[in-house]
Amino acid sequence: MSEKKLDDVQAEVKDVDLDSVEKAVEELAEQNKSVVAENESLKSEAENASKEIAEMKANIEEITAKNSAPAIITSTSEIDQMESKTQFKTFLQEGMDGLRQKGTSLNISTNDEGGYALPEELRSEIIRLEKEVSPLRQVCSVASAATTDVKQLVSIGDAASGWVGEQTSRAVTNSPELAQRTATFGEVYARPQVYQHMLEDAFFGVEDWLTGEVARQFAEQEGLAFLSGNGTNKPVGILNGLTLNSDSAANDTNGTFEVLNSGTNNALAANDAATIEFLRTVVRSMKTGYLGGSSWMMNRSTHNSLLNLKDGDSNYYMQQDISQAGSTSLFGYPITINEDMADVDAAAHSAPIMFGDFARAFQIVDRVGVSMLRDPYTTPGSVMFYTRKRVGSMVMDASALKVVGVTHA
Repeated sequence: MSEKKLDDVQAEVKDVDLDSVEKAVEELAEQNKSVVAENESLKSEAENASKEIAEMKANIEEITAKNSAPAIITSTSEIDQMESKTQFKTFLQEGMDGLRQKGTSLNISTNDEGGYALPEELRSEIIRLEKEVSPLRQVCSVASAATTDVKQLVSIGDAASGWVGEQTSRAVTNSPELAQRTATFGEVYARPQVYQHMLEDAFFGVEDWLTGEVARQFAEQEGLAFLSGNGTNKPVGILNGLTLNSDSAANDTNGTFEVLNSGTNNALAANDAATIEFLRTVVRSMKTGYLGGSSWMMNRSTHNSLLNLKDGDSNYYMQQDISQAGSTSLFGYPITINEDMADVDAAAHSAPIMFGDFARAFQIVDRVGVSMLRDPYTTPGSVMFYTRKRVGSMVMDASALKVVGVTHA
């Protein structure tokens, strides 16, 4: 290129406004930054929107799953109770196949015979109803255990002691003694039968009937066992091993209660005044420490005979208002009616009355787990519900209870 043309080019470059070019480049750069920032904002909004959509979808799936397959839970709210009863009704009507089709979960045991644990709400209801109809469950100690190997240590002897001078030698004293109590268990069962037509009838309260029927049968069998059971396939009762036709002291080692015999054949005493005095003797025989929790137990016939007792002025000892059904206490201690107790004039040696702190004297142990087996096969057209549970008992404190014995000639 010639020298003249080069000079012309340089002149033209000088004429260009470099400031304008630089400004335009800066504006372009700012626009680019704005676009980038806007894109980042849109990207963030899109990600948040995706997360919200995913959460909404998960909530919808959860609601759908709950509507189609409600699960039994342990809450005590009304909704939870309704769900549990609905599922149990499905079990009664359709068995485990029906529950599996609905995706329902129950607490299912693993025994080879196919027993299935009841919903917790039903198990608690059975125990509650038993307490209403079983007098001994109302006053005795009641506990649950995860095993049938239940033992309790009881102190039956005190360490000996004595006074001694400052420089006198100290003889060895006796050591305290311990006795071991072991709960004796048995299995109580019920086998109610429901016809298929009843199960299919929406107006028939199958759950309430079944619960009440099982509770009644369990309570009747257990009530007798807790009172007089001999420990053979059933719990040991309070009266087991007692000789009722004579006085006998409490045996802390063997766990047997004291018997106070009336001394009069076929009666508590020879007359009304003597009967009241004898019952006062029963109270006086109890150590002071037990009196705070003590109560009487007898059947209604014995209770009525005590209500008829009169003093020398023909006034009733157990005076009560005419509007009351009968006195509920004797010498200030409450009376529990137990129809399993024997009459005073029973045909054999009997124990018509007991007095003491039942909660300290005797314990009922419920083996955890009530099971039910649904049997739709044995009798076509009906379903049997084989329900069972294991229950035991043991003497806790042999000094806490007195048994009144009556000899029968």
